[in-house]
Amino acid sequence: MGAAGIFLKLGDELTLLKETPYDSEDILQEALAKFPEVLAGPTTEGGGDARLMLVSREMGVPSTEQGPSNFSLDHLFIDHECVPVLVEVKRASDTRIRREVVGQMLDYAANAVKHWPLSLIRQALDRRASDDDTSVEELLAELRPDQDPEDFWNAVESNLMAGRVRMVFVADALPPELVRVIEFLNEQMNPAEVLGVELPQFVSAASVVYVPRVVGRTSAAIGAKSSSGAQWTRESFLAATRERCTRQEFQFVETLLADIQSRGVKLSWGRGATPGVGGWYHVEGRPTAVWVLNANTESPTTQAYLVFYLGDIIDRKVPDRIDAAVAHLEQIESLKHKLEEARASDWRRYPSIRLAEVVADPRAADIVLKAITELIDS
Repeated sequence: MGAAGIFLKLGDELTLLKETPYDSEDILQEALAKFPEVLAGPTTEGGGDARLMLVSREMGVPSTEQGPSNFSLDHLFIDHECVPVLVEVKRASDTRIRREVVGQMLDYAANAVKHWPLSLIRQALDRRASDDDTSVEELLAELRPDQDPEDFWNAVESNLMAGRVRMVFVADALPPELVRVIEFLNEQMNPAEVLGVELPQFVSAASVVYVPRVVGRTSAAIGAKSSSGAQWTRESFLAATRERCTRQEFQFVETLLADIQSRGVKLSWGRGATPGVGGWYHVEGRPTAVWVLNANTESPTTQAYLVFYLGDIIDRKVPDRIDAAVAHLEQIESLKHKLEEARASDWRRYPSIRLAEVVADPRAADIVLKAITELIDS
């Protein structure tokens, strides 16, 4: 019987690479950060063509709104479908891999979905780009060369707000107890996804080979999840919105779409699990995302919402326009506190309002259109 390992043939020579434990968890973490391709295998929804971009190692996760980062996620990636990928790494020799790591990951994901502002993720990628002596634009182009950067971030935010995240447990070997938990969670959760990746290393004097194996992609999980990576269109977005919103809310959506047609630049259709679209206008002569609409899920506990991208507009160096628009929006009672929070963060937090709150105030729809008028080129 042959020795346990992998035989690597280079030219006429055959080299045995033996499976070797990682000397430390940090070595495994560094390998993932440097070579994210080893994680970018088949997901529950798609094939094996996934690509990943590292956002940050040791990514902070707050447990309260605008609170400090109480938790530290091992890795945050974003895949080519704009889905945030949360990764926790443990060696097989770590006893926490059996139970504690599951609760830890769910804690991180629950708080990330609720308390991560998009600005926090963008700032983390800015730092990573600076550390690597590159630019965010170059990193995004490597991941999604076909997509406008603001469209990309709009889709990331839509996925995050909809809970469309991927949780990945990584180890050199996953214990059977954890594999069963991963499979169970992945079959039950939607649109969130739970996977495990075993990543043993096979080593020789001159080479290291990683052999990843994905677990959790069961036939039951694949059947339970609908394909949500396709881009929304006007027709599919309006059909979903008509089903999920009241008549008054749907009329407001039509009003915003018509406003883009009359004086805007374009509509940017999302790729998230929930129906989303961004409205773009000229600001200082440049196409700029001003708002994003999301029809949310079909659950009766979720509602459609509108997000104002004031942070992107402040980058155009037009603070007077922001002030004029906010003066209008502050007339909507439910927006006051969120606008105060956004101002305190130098507009890096994006104020949002549920469509139900817009239509509840007979003045609100007109106020929103007046605020947009203040923001865009005349």
